[in-house]
Amino acid sequence: MKKAAALAICLYLTHASLAQTEVGRALWSGNLQVNTTQLAGDYPNGYTRRSPQVNFSVNHGVFLANNWLMGISANGSYYKQVNFNEIPLNQNYVRGGLSAYVRKYWGATNWRIYAGGGIGGSLDQYRLEVYDSGTSMRSENKTNTFQIAPFTQIGGVYFLDSHWGLELSTNSTVFPFTFSSLTAGLVYMTGRTRPEREIQAGTPPTVGSQARAGRFTVGASVVFTGRTEEISHRSSGAQSLMAAPAVGFFVANNFLVGISVPITWINNSGVSKTTETTLGFAPYVRAYLSNTRLRPYVGATFTYTSYSFRQSPYPSEQVNHTAGGTLNGGLAYLLGKNFIAEANLLNLNVSKQTQNNLWKNGLWLQGLQVTTSPAFTVQYVF
Repeated sequence: MKKAAALAICLYLTHASLAQTEVGRALWSGNLQVNTTQLAGDYPNGYTRRSPQVNFSVNHGVFLANNWLMGISANGSYYKQVNFNEIPLNQNYVRGGLSAYVRKYWGATNWRIYAGGGIGGSLDQYRLEVYDSGTSMRSENKTNTFQIAPFTQIGGVYFLDSHWGLELSTNSTVFPFTFSSLTAGLVYMTGRTRPEREIQAGTPPTVGSQARAGRFTVGASVVFTGRTEEISHRSSGAQSLMAAPAVGFFVANNFLVGISVPITWINNSGVSKTTETTLGFAPYVRAYLSNTRLRPYVGATFTYTSYSFRQSPYPSEQVNHTAGGTLNGGLAYLLGKNFIAEANLLNLNVSKQTQNNLWKNGLWLQGLQVTTSPAFTVQYVF
């Protein structure tokens, strides 16, 4: 029985890896981000400012032949800033883009590399409304910009299973190619074949032990940057450190409770020396929704941060503090026996920032983000 199950797994993995880019399959990826900022206060003159922003992209391709993909991609942006008093500035920005492309894939295992190209176009419109306090009238300036250009692209995909894959890619509008930036994201595959469904139906799930009750997790993200420059025999520099150590505990199978401590430190030196410090506390809960190695999760995080500023030789001053909450979701992959790699795909957040000044100005922030280009994190489980 065990030999039969092992044989079924081997057949399934072999067939699935070979069938990832066969005719009849399709690929999806995309991003959606919605943010709303409302700024209000008693100074100046009881102002209110609202700034909604939307960004999206959708990418869809179909394998018309084995290892040959034809696809289209659409993207757009919208930004608007409205002032509900006599501040002389309202802005409106709209952008839309559409492209078509062809790719050729190579490889016969879970790894694939590809190269391709196509043609794309975009249209931008920027509108600025200016208020003249002398005449109490508003004038409008509008700018339209369009662009059409061919492009080339190269990349690679590692298929985690028959549906999900991790993709690295880069595009160039210079032929044959000029490397500029590398992006990482997830792709979702549809169109599974009948032999795959039959083999998977008789295959038991792979259960990882990382998410069992009683286990601890630790993780951290650390980024340090530095810059120095000299202008007219005057030197200046800046250093920054961003870190977020975290620890968690599985109180039940697939249910994690933990806390993260986000820290940011920025130091600028030159004519004057300034230091900015942000310290936060972020308790969270997370529920994993299956017992396979690749499993979705949902969670919630409460965050409190305090921001302070110091300019030498003056004492440090607390500038503001922010409290908020986030509902999130994503995919986790259990690596070996001691690691959990996570990709955060969905965030719904709201926060309130209070300024530490005489007027106690407040800033409300709301946001929604759905993406297949997430930030990836890794936790160690012991």
